[in-house]
Amino acid sequence: MPRALILLMGSALCLCAQEPPAAAPAAATVAAPRAPLLDDGLLDPSWFGEGIAFTKGDDVDYFWIKPGLDLTGHTLHMKPWEDPAMLRKGRDGKDNAKATELTDSFPGMLRGALTGAFNGRAKVSRTEGDLIVIGRFVDANAGSKAAKWLVGLGAGSETATWDLKILDAKSGELLLAVHHRAISGTAMSTIQDKLVKWADKFATFTATRAIK
Repeated sequence: MPRALILLMGSALCLCAQEPPAAAPAAATVAAPRAPLLDDGLLDPSWFGEGIAFTKGDDVDYFWIKPGLDLTGHTLHMKPWEDPAMLRKGRDGKDNAKATELTDSFPGMLRGALTGAFNGRAKVSRTEGDLIVIGRFVDANAGSKAAKWLVGLGAGSETATWDLKILDAKSGELLLAVHHRAISGTAMSTIQDKLVKWADKFATFTATRAIK
């Protein structure tokens, strides 16, 4: 075999034996900045979705409503609420029990209040609907009845804080977002009483803004 051909074949073998060039490192994925928590850390905007700019109100502490929202003719499916999130650290068993109790009872309060406020122009159901209503409690303090009676001045107050949203059942689009805190600071009321009153306020708030 000619010497030139042998040298050429040897060079080719050397090139094949070399390791292939390393692939260029993949570009690092930069996580989107998370929206800051509001209401002393109890309002997490990520639970509602991206780009929600809340407005502070009176009957509703924080809210957002899709421009032009009209619930007329729709049926709202009041789903069972999510388990409590309890975003405030240090809550004990009584506080968690109160949050769980309210999780079970509050959707019924809201369903009744909304049904009355809508006056047949929209419906609220616990089994079906083209819109979904769901929520979660993010904090609860069971308080102390004894402190309410004996000390007063806010001692032993019961509190509950929750998120609530209305979604399109098919697309999942957010239509309404709410965050609110209720406080029972005297022995003349309980946190359940406060939630019943707020349910009526929220129903009027929603009907006024979203029933045409």
